[in-house]
Amino acid sequence: MLFRKTSMFLPRIKSHKHDLFPWITFILICVILSGTVGCASWTIGAEKNVVRNGIKFDTFREVDSGKKLGILAEDMVIDGWPVKRDFVVFHSSWELDELHLSSDYERNGVFMPAGTRVFPNQHGNPGVVCFSRDVEVQGYVSRGNASGGYMTAFYPNGRLHWFYPRDPVVVDGIACTDSLFEALYLYPDGSLRQCKLDKAITISGKQYSSGRVIRFDQMGKALGTK
Repeated sequence: MLFRKTSMFLPRIKSHKHDLFPWITFILICVILSGTVGCASWTIGAEKNVVRNGIKFDTFREVDSGKKLGILAEDMVIDGWPVKRDFVVFHSSWELDELHLSSDYERNGVFMPAGTRVFPNQHGNPGVVCFSRDVEVQGYVSRGNASGGYMTAFYPNGRLHWFYPRDPVVVDGIACTDSLFEALYLYPDGSLRQCKLDKAITISGKQYSSGRVIRFDQMGKALGTK
């Protein structure tokens, strides 16, 4: 996952009363960046106004790993994705690794509004997305915003894996808070895997206080806290 330049993600770590970017996501982004081309501008030494693999680029560069980074010259459809004229990343074999949607789009049962940043999985379906606005996903409202600061992840079958809920939600009878720092995790069948408690609960005679992060097995048994 790459960014055009450092200034693209710095504004996302500003504090807002109702829309603070999760630091855990920022850390994940930096870890991924460190494994690619780092936080330096990738455009240094890039080619201008070129066509590669039949795709027109305003700016294009291939890095040592074989990945291709670029800014498209126009909106276009690539592998079925409506890709916006914006920053885009391809794997060495030219499968999409990162893109921005030019229009609303649904794939593998996942609806994504225009402007959403998408990181396809190995099957070419949504793996991790940064919604451009709040989106209802499988009965939950997943947090999003225009700067794309919040991540939502999906299993290969299109089921919701983890997300940052806009408001507190109840999953399997457990009240989970709308934490900006702890995602809510689900199993592939939709059962609760992990969340930060919105209210104190008692399970099998043991009490868990509000604000604790608790993990569950697929049968609903508490596995512990962190």
